[in-house]
Amino acid sequence: MEEQQQTNTRIEELTAKLALLEAENLQLKQTQQRIAEVNNNYLMLHYLTSNIQDCQTTQGLWEVYLHNLSDCGFNYDHVAVMLPDDNEDFTTKLTLVDGKLTQVTVELGSGYIMQAATTKVAVTSPDNLKVAVPIVKKTGVIRAIILAEKASGIFFEDLQLLDVYVRQTAATIENIILNESLRHFQELLGRQLDQFVMLHYVTKAIHDAGNYYDVLTNYLTTLCSPLGFGFKEGILYIFAENKLQKASLQGEQLMIDELAAFEGNLIDRVIKAKHYELSPDRSHLLMPLNSFGSITAVIEINHDKEIVPEQVQMLEIFAMQTSSAIDNTRLKLHLEYLSFHDQLTNLYNRAYFEKEIQRIEAENLFPAGIIVCDLDGLKMVNDTWGHDAGDEFIVAAAKLIKSAVPDSAVAARIGGDEFGIIITGSSVETIDEAGLKLKHSLAEYNAGLPDIPIGMSIGWASSALPVAVIEIFKKADGQMYYDKSLHGEASREHILKTNKRHLSVELQ
Repeated sequence: MEEQQQTNTRIEELTAKLALLEAENLQLKQTQQRIAEVNNNYLMLHYLTSNIQDCQTTQGLWEVYLHNLSDCGFNYDHVAVMLPDDNEDFTTKLTLVDGKLTQVTVELGSGYIMQAATTKVAVTSPDNLKVAVPIVKKTGVIRAIILAEKASGIFFEDLQLLDVYVRQTAATIENIILNESLRHFQELLGRQLDQFVMLHYVTKAIHDAGNYYDVLTNYLTTLCSPLGFGFKEGILYIFAENKLQKASLQGEQLMIDELAAFEGNLIDRVIKAKHYELSPDRSHLLMPLNSFGSITAVIEINHDKEIVPEQVQMLEIFAMQTSSAIDNTRLKLHLEYLSFHDQLTNLYNRAYFEKEIQRIEAENLFPAGIIVCDLDGLKMVNDTWGHDAGDEFIVAAAKLIKSAVPDSAVAARIGGDEFGIIITGSSVETIDEAGLKLKHSLAEYNAGLPDIPIGMSIGWASSALPVAVIEIFKKADGQMYYDKSLHGEASREHILKTNKRHLSVELQ
């Protein structure tokens, strides 16, 4: 009996130990299962973390990131990324549509997403079906907010796993964004370096051009050429001697038009503001050129696409570097004009006349002819009506000469009351016709009974063969004196009669 009791006791002890072992075995299996799940999760996290490291752009980064959350282990039903704008408001929402990243603008509003943005920790919706997880930089600034939804509910383990993934990838995200910014900056520096090299050469070409019209041609070419700025159209409005010039290119041909003064329009506003203006669509630009504190010109740019800030910045530098070139060459042109033109009549002066005579022989511009004109009665006009009337007398004669001779002729005032006209590239007969036409125009002018008739003796000579041009001039001068001997006295008497007629009218 005692032995049976001991046996039963032993059986009970063994049964208890067996039950304990079975419980420990079950617990061990559960622990092993949890370890396996954790290992699988960490292997998944390792894979998902590593596969975004190969991304080169932020667009590629967020595409892969959202794909990882929806299809590669996390299996959330809907995922999105909220990004901050310039004001640090989360208004940009990125989602995947057919595997492609899509961006929309939204208002964050209130609720669990706003709470996550404020507290910088993961927050679930009241029904535990949605979660917002902020990605926080080391500086404490939120880089983005991950939004995820799961119809089966989001549990503690989901939050824990998602939080680990976000923490592991935060540094990678920063590196990708930083590298993209660096590449963009390097590309920008490269473009700017290319543009500065371009500016150096085109600015030098403009300053070296010397000639005013070459400067304008180079300037406009730089604005429109693919080797320069590449704009669709460039125009220069230039202010000189109270006049407005419009310079543009038609093909490679420089066109300069004289414009009337303007008030109250966009160009006038730009001049007064001394600052550029862009149209709302950024395809039209007006930029003033400032030379020694004064606006001397305005650049007008018309483009077939948006003018970017970098182009505006380079154009400002270009305008600053070249504004003096236009001003200086225009001044040089004006000085050259004054040095070779008679200020009273705007005809060429004696210096230019003699220079052209030398050029005829140097370049063999024959046939060549010279017409010499000498006014009759200038002293009488000065003594009778005054020197102002004498100046009007000279100007009227100059206008008559300019209108009567060919456009290609060089008409010059070579003395107080003497004019010379050089005609090249025409036959001897054409030169004779020009002399006869001038005589006919003189007769027609005086037939119109002007207040002061023009008395003028005219002579001309020409040569089809190369000769010393001074001989042509002497022969023409001799013909002029012969004409004066025939008609000079009659011209003076006609002027005197006109004077007496005017006096009698005034006395009445």
